[in-house]
Amino acid sequence: MNSPSPEPAARRLFLALWPDATTRDALAALAQRVAGAAATPAANLHLTLVFFGTTPAAREAAYRSVLAGLSAPALDLTLDRLGWWARSRTLFAAPSQPPAALETLLAALLARLVPCGFTPENRPFRPHVTLARRKAADAATDAALPPLAWRTERIVLAESVSGPAGSRYLPRAAWPVDGTR
Repeated sequence: MNSPSPEPAARRLFLALWPDATTRDALAALAQRVAGAAATPAANLHLTLVFFGTTPAAREAAYRSVLAGLSAPALDLTLDRLGWWARSRTLFAAPSQPPAALETLLAALLARLVPCGFTPENRPFRPHVTLARRKAADAATDAALPPLAWRTERIVLAESVSGPAGSRYLPRAAWPVDGTR
């Protein structure tokens, strides 16, 4: 008889804004249009807020604990810019004007996480949704997009699981955002 698999000692984790089905489908259609076969799978589309990297189980438990009482307002994002980072060969959609509430949310998250031992990245936060990786750049990059409106509904703690077909991002916990603020 097989027993359930034990929980891993560590997971590769990140916090993200996870799109609702309508937004995910619109992002997936955009990714297909601009990247074709290289497009990010629809189930993996998200906007990373905090990247934890490989996280021991005890640290993950601490993060979950401090995030349990999280209260955040809903955010209205408009993804209206297509961009390209040559170094990482990443094609992405981003807001040309990130809302101030997004920076406020990030600061609130870090205020909870840093006392648990999290060390923030030492680079500016550049909100984006990765549409494709390892794709060759073409003339369609770094251009305006028809605006794609996204009202955020939840913040997700996700795990990146590597496999033969590439990485899969699996939601492990979620906290709703308050759409009434």
